Amino acid sequence: MTVKRTLQLCAAGALVAALVGCGGGGSPDVAQAPLPVPPVVPPASSALQLTSDSNVDAGKTAAATVLAASGSLADISWSQVSGPAVTLLDARSPTVAFETATPGVVRLKADAILADGSSASATTDIMVGAAPAGSFITLRADHSVRPDTDTSIRAWPTLASGDTVTSIAWTQLDGPLVTMNTDDRQLLMFKSPKVSVDAVLRFRALMTTSSGRQDSDTVMVSVEHQAATPNGYIFASTARVHPYRQASAYAGVLVKCAYDVSLYFLDSTRNSLCPANTLPLLQTEAGPGAIPSVAQVMGRVLVSQDFLGANFEQFLLTQDPQGDFRRLLAGTAAVVIGSHVRPSFYTPATGAIYLDANNLWLSAEQRDVVTEVPDYRLAYADPLNYSGFGRLVRNNAYARRSVPVGTRGARSIDELVLELGRLLYHELGHASDYFEPSDRVLDGSKSIWMNVSPLVGFKGLPSDALARQYPLTSTEMKGLGQVLFEGATANAVQRAYLATDVGRFFAADVASDDYAYAINGDSSSREDLAMLYEEFMMSYRHGVQYDIAFTDKYVDGNSSGKVIVGWGERGRIAEPRIKPRIKLVLARIAPWIDPAEVDKLPAPILMTPGASWDDNLVLGTLARQSMRQQDGASVDRVQRAREDLRKPLHAR
Repeated sequence: MTVKRTLQLCAAGALVAALVGCGGGGSPDVAQAPLPVPPVVPPASSALQLTSDSNVDAGKTAAATVLAASGSLADISWSQVSGPAVTLLDARSPTVAFETATPGVVRLKADAILADGSSASATTDIMVGAAPAGSFITLRADHSVRPDTDTSIRAWPTLASGDTVTSIAWTQLDGPLVTMNTDDRQLLMFKSPKVSVDAVLRFRALMTTSSGRQDSDTVMVSVEHQAATPNGYIFASTARVHPYRQASAYAGVLVKCAYDVSLYFLDSTRNSLCPANTLPLLQTEAGPGAIPSVAQVMGRVLVSQDFLGANFEQFLLTQDPQGDFRRLLAGTAAVVIGSHVRPSFYTPATGAIYLDANNLWLSAEQRDVVTEVPDYRLAYADPLNYSGFGRLVRNNAYARRSVPVGTRGARSIDELVLELGRLLYHELGHASDYFEPSDRVLDGSKSIWMNVSPLVGFKGLPSDALARQYPLTSTEMKGLGQVLFEGATANAVQRAYLATDVGRFFAADVASDDYAYAINGDSSSREDLAMLYEEFMMSYRHGVQYDIAFTDKYVDGNSSGKVIVGWGERGRIAEPRIKPRIKLVLARIAPWIDPAEVDKLPAPILMTPGASWDDNLVLGTLARQSMRQQDGASVDRVQRAREDLRKPLHAR
């Protein structure tokens, strides 16, 4: 059982009496005796409101959240004062959550700075009791969002031997009403409401099991007020992020220049973009032609949680021996990593890349804070009569290890090459398309965008050269690209296409992936270049080939062993007609790589039409029976099918 407590915190100037004058009160329906605390007496100068659990069972998630009574929070920092040691993954967020198996009283302290520069501080106690007997449910994890943000909470049943879940019923208890999506009974998804002041949403999940056992848990999601953004603003909304390196040279301007809701661009004179001398490209800091150090890169990183910065730093230190990522990062001004950034993207407006935190978690606890809300573009393919599948393959086997979302799994830093690595090649391919290694000297008085916009207007980017010399020509695939990645309504002809039709259209053209037909900004060639570079680098540096296939319509819950391939190919980037395109890309955005390496790519292999997606895993001379023996029951085929679907999870 979890009980919430709400306290009023005093502004600076009344800190001496924070615990007395601002106090706190236990809820009247406490099952276990609450800690003795005085009643709430809100002072006239109250600036913050703190809401927390007062009692929580061991093994369940406890939380506290702090809100601005008016205005907004400029900064927040949580720390533990006493009690059983806990890990605060969201210590720089208004809402902090933790979980411990050790009973005791956990005292947390919140130090806040408000938008007007004033500060406030207070503590709260959370009593952790004994673990519940028998089956119980835990909601992970309490967190903060801003308005109009899609977010999620997962329910985690812990079941006694022989017990099973019969039902999970979700109820909203407090806060502005939201539309709850509980199609997956263990997952609550919703869009945070628009609020005029900070608010707290509270939800409860009630689990009933086959033994008749009932248990519930509650969760808080705070919503920070954020000004609405009219047309011309770069971000419709932003998530709270902070500089990973607080003392870095550019820490004071990172949020303002890279991820502020007030950033807008109407024209060359009416905009709020930062001049390049305020936040220059990393190349400027590193020096002409030099490779930025990891420390210089980390000085440009904004994160929603500090563990994301730590994981990113460790990745660069251990997984970039040739310096590819740092050479490419020299063409960016900042890196934003957020638990609610989805999809990942790059924009020349700020010169920054924005990375989905789902590519950086290492532990189950870290994964808990990353939203499970799917890429909004996933539904665009629903009206079509075929599905697109893809996977990363090495030596006739899956290169990636599946970690199903419903398990408390972990992964190593080495495994992030197949998650974060491919994403970085893609997003940094975009960045180097706009700012080539040979042309990163900017006019500091102009914004990053105004430095590159003339080149964009003249169609002078590498992706423009790619489109001129080796254009994509399939009108059918371009039309499908509009449907799949832009949300255009599929016409009757497109809805009638079979997998074999789409395979014929695609095979006759020179794209390496169907995402090459997505429009990015003013050109479809932007994604064409990024996909070519991503796939080449994954093969060249990591021995990974990409499979792409068009199959009959996948139905959720089906297995990939029953999905029939109409057309498919492995290692398509090694097609003779595609190799010159890759060489052009390398010459412009990665000149440190010898173009002759393109000719060493493994030969492409066509899949067997009419065979299943599973039966096309092992290609070439090996028997498919061996694939069944090695893959077979060891793989959750439904999970694999969901992961293998060729969905638009790349940059926009």
